[in-house]
Amino acid sequence: MAVEASSIIAVRVADADGVYKELPWNPTTRYLIRDDKPYLDVLVRGPLLNARMDLKDESKLRDLKEIQESGARWQRWDLETYLARFRRFGEINLELKVPKNSALRCYIIPTALLDLRDVIAMVDDIESELGIVAAWDVDSPKPERSWSRGTDRKGSITALEIIREASEELAAAASLRREPFIELGPRSRRNLPLPENAVVSHWAARRCAQLRDCAAACMAEIQSLEDRATRGHAERRRERIEERLATLISVKMELEDLTSIIARFGNDSTELNTLVYPTPLFHRDHRLRLLLRAFSPLMSEAIAESEALRSRYPPIFLTKLWEFWGAVWLVKVFRELGFAGHCITELKKAPDACSWRLRKGDMQIELDFEAEPNYVDYSKIPPSHERAVPVLEWAALNQEMDPERPFLGLEEKCTPDYLLRITVGDERILVVGDATLASAEHHHKDPKPKTVEKYRRTLGWSVDGGIVRCHPMGGFVIFPPPSSSWKEFEVIPGAADCVIFAPGPRDSEIAKHRLLSLLGAISPNLKANLEP
Repeated sequence: MAVEASSIIAVRVADADGVYKELPWNPTTRYLIRDDKPYLDVLVRGPLLNARMDLKDESKLRDLKEIQESGARWQRWDLETYLARFRRFGEINLELKVPKNSALRCYIIPTALLDLRDVIAMVDDIESELGIVAAWDVDSPKPERSWSRGTDRKGSITALEIIREASEELAAAASLRREPFIELGPRSRRNLPLPENAVVSHWAARRCAQLRDCAAACMAEIQSLEDRATRGHAERRRERIEERLATLISVKMELEDLTSIIARFGNDSTELNTLVYPTPLFHRDHRLRLLLRAFSPLMSEAIAESEALRSRYPPIFLTKLWEFWGAVWLVKVFRELGFAGHCITELKKAPDACSWRLRKGDMQIELDFEAEPNYVDYSKIPPSHERAVPVLEWAALNQEMDPERPFLGLEEKCTPDYLLRITVGDERILVVGDATLASAEHHHKDPKPKTVEKYRRTLGWSVDGGIVRCHPMGGFVIFPPPSSSWKEFEVIPGAADCVIFAPGPRDSEIAKHRLLSLLGAISPNLKANLEP
């Protein structure tokens, strides 16, 4: 007796009002799913769907025990756990083992904590401040993608991207060398090669230059990481540095190997002196079309609410975007207060650790995002009866630190998102902050204000041979809006001095007022000069 094959009849998703609606199944359609109702229900006839075993995070399929009169059963693709761990948006695919050669496709729309307009506003703020598009995770190997539109801001190509593209084009270049185009008529009197063949040398020169630039950028980052690795770090942070270092070394070697291979295709001076015009005739052959890709302009990518050009990268996790935008929001408020300055860190295409230096008269504010304080090297600390100063002060005098970010932490888990160094005349103040994209309803187990309070008590700023400890009122948390939902977290036993900010990407007046109150509380001199 033959077993009936699995087939999908219909799907069921929540609409804009949160009401579930049944839709016809189309294997090429990508169904919109709200992240507050992250479920795609499918009506299956025959054996239930079975996902690939290697997709552990996204493959939660369960039987809803809803059986139709026809015998078809509802099965749910449940993304709730996955999105709780990795708050993100954009496309997600689930390849199925049963039925074969099929997949479930959805597009996650941010709704629960931030809506799509909030996300777009955050990306625009970051791009306006730093000139980078913070929408895409350029280092992620995951296959998910989202939609994008080109902007007028140019962007540099990433190492992983150029390796992939150049490797694909290499096969086309080799094919053109084996089977070059032949001129059907009499050969040119000047005996010049055909442009269709000469483009290979031009392509090789172009790609070699790009590969060398990427290799140089990798080398600069390797040297920076090697320098960081010599300082005191918590174990997990040290492991991350070592992993990143190993990855960069591998990528750099791959770039250099690819450069040496491609360089052999560009050693014909006659071809390099041949003018090549990329006319429509060049599009008649797939090999030429592939090589011409190397000469296309580079455009940064940004989110679009409507379907446009397809992004090459998966969207960044919303948690990372929120943390990074929090730093940009702080800078934005300081600018409104009359401070002037800029980011002093050279950023890549993606959000990363960075610092701002802002001034107004004799006041200076230095904001460090993901500062990574140096962990005190306890193996070199003498016992308390052999030293006359506390541990932080001793480490400040005897331990090597990053001169741009001279912070020390007493505990391994001392990794705040924000550190504010405020100088008002001869007065120095240190403020620490953290951000989290969490729901107030599910944030009681390990509230972030307690984490910030621990940071506040275990951090120090090394300056002029001494230590500036965090101000007693110098702690804050950036939560998602609205502020009213975080009221019970404003006075937590053991962390009652931590200020709660809940700025909205499109409306942050309440959070701005609280920031002004915090700055006024930590320094009367600063308060007197804070009027915008």
